[in-house]
Amino acid sequence: MTDRFQELLNELGPVFNLPLHLDKNNACAIQIDKHTIQLQLDTSQENLFLFTKLTEIPPGKFRENVLQEALIANSSPDPRPGIFAYLAASNHLVLFQRYPLSILNGERLGHLFGAFLELGNAWRKAIESGRPKPLPR
Repeated sequence: MTDRFQELLNELGPVFNLPLHLDKNNACAIQIDKHTIQLQLDTSQENLFLFTKLTEIPPGKFRENVLQEALIANSSPDPRPGIFAYLAASNHLVLFQRYPLSILNGERLGHLFGAFLELGNAWRKAIESGRPKPLPR
């Protein structure tokens, strides 16, 4: 399946105008705006994971509020561009998503990336501005 993953990266590269390849860990990290997005297959090699750290959240009531809002966002109906989690080791709010490799091609993954990045940027900007979630649109 790593071959299919590399094919997908080859198809995705022109979308970002970047040459993309697997690293020694069979993953690929892409730097877009202020996000480093990690792409990696799951252990079954049937699903692609997207993962990014959004921003560090300091301990205290604000972090509690952010995590509560993230849990509420996680209860939104599918399709969701991403799922929020908390990485305790570094105090970061993270965003991830999983897609079946079988449904992906470069163009489709590029569109999914757009929604993933938009969601991540909205939350990062809100938190860095002192709000526990983005303002409604």
